[in-house]
Amino acid sequence: MKKALVFALVVLAFGLASAMTVSPAFADIKSARWLGSFYSWDKDPYYDAKVYGYVENSQATLLVEVENHLTTPPKLMNVSQIIVGFDWNLNYTTTLATPAVLKAGETRFLTATVTLPNTTVASNLFLHGYTVYVKHVNSTGGLAGTMTKPYTSASDRLFAVYSEDQADARELSEIIDGISVARFNSTAASLLWAKADNETDIAETMYKQGDFAGAKTHYSKALNYINQAFITEQALTGGVQDAQLALIEAQARSFEAQANYLNGMSNMWVLIGVAAVLFAIGYIIRGLAALRKTAAPPPQ
Repeated sequence: MKKALVFALVVLAFGLASAMTVSPAFADIKSARWLGSFYSWDKDPYYDAKVYGYVENSQATLLVEVENHLTTPPKLMNVSQIIVGFDWNLNYTTTLATPAVLKAGETRFLTATVTLPNTTVASNLFLHGYTVYVKHVNSTGGLAGTMTKPYTSASDRLFAVYSEDQADARELSEIIDGISVARFNSTAASLLWAKADNETDIAETMYKQGDFAGAKTHYSKALNYINQAFITEQALTGGVQDAQLALIEAQARSFEAQANYLNGMSNMWVLIGVAAVLFAIGYIIRGLAALRKTAAPPPQ
């Protein structure tokens, strides 16, 4: 009995030692990133965070980076499924038509698609966490293991399901932010730009408060005022420039006429001067002739 107990202890100790010296067999989800997130811009004012955002009822695509760390023969990993589980209690499964075979140490990017529900199922009033599962099978198709990576903490970029109005408001906001501040020459255009600024401020306040329909309305008004401002500036400033050009052309023609007049006058004065000289010469000759006639004859 004692010999059997000692033998069992020795076998157990050997087994534990062997387990500690053998490298573990595992794989890893290195990263998961949502593609085509039209609203993955800077910080969203309502959530006060950077988000992966999609419109309700749209399709989202997740890019998953998987690395094979298997160390036990045959060291191949056959990825068969990618599952995304959201906190609105729905799992979305993408099954690969043919399992992706990863060699030991190989990294592969795989995609999963999710068709999102509307905001009555996945609320747009708060952000959502999710967990990614990657399943791999053995050579006979049996489940060999499941890799898991959660994205549920505040440090992660979480998921937002936008309502239609919220998405439209967000898009209008980005369009307005992308328009450079303009300096107008006309007062009317400047006033329209000021109205656009006021509407934008109102829209931003309403968006932060969760009134997405109201925000959309005021962002639309702001963009309309901006368009009117540029149209007005072009019309008024263009008209002023045309009038100024016409005035300059008229002044130029006037100066040309004055120059021609003065040039003509100078030619006339030259002719008058020549005539005066000739008249003076004739007058002198005439005077000399008269003097000769009236002079006394010389003495005999």
